[in-house]
Amino acid sequence: MKKAKFVFASLTLLLLCAALFAQQPTAGPGGGGTRPRTPPASGPMLDLANKLVEAINKQDTTTLQKLLAADAVYLDEDGHAPPAAAWIRKLVTATPPKQIAISSTHSQMWDNAGWVSFNYELTETVQDQPKTVKGTASIVARKSADGDWQIQLVHGALYQKVAGITQ
Repeated sequence: MKKAKFVFASLTLLLLCAALFAQQPTAGPGGGGTRPRTPPASGPMLDLANKLVEAINKQDTTTLQKLLAADAVYLDEDGHAPPAAAWIRKLVTATPPKQIAISSTHSQMWDNAGWVSFNYELTETVQDQPKTVKGTASIVARKSADGDWQIQLVHGALYQKVAGITQ
């Protein structure tokens, strides 16, 4: 029951973030044109993303566990919610180690909450051959009582090529 409440609260936070973004005024003369670009990542949210990358590349399970709140949720592209510990285990138990690089970072912060998103390329060895998986990740974080930023929600989606829709 607690887990269901937390997932509901996390999804509510994501919807709130989307609603706030949708309420931003449009750019251009007379209010027409496109919406302003999502701000590039900076400050604590960019730091959080970089710490995540560094921990994955070093196979540093301890740091990854510290970055995640005790009740953190990982949602994959299909909406499954495997335990965050299972997500960490998949990232850090490969031989040779998986390597991740991120790009196109964006973020926004409020007093005690924030989000960061980025594209990623994760390289791993499958059947003795290097393979690279591309995707997008979105992270919602909150500031803990001791002032550290902790990941509450991670959503990962693999890049998919759809004829006529994606490039």
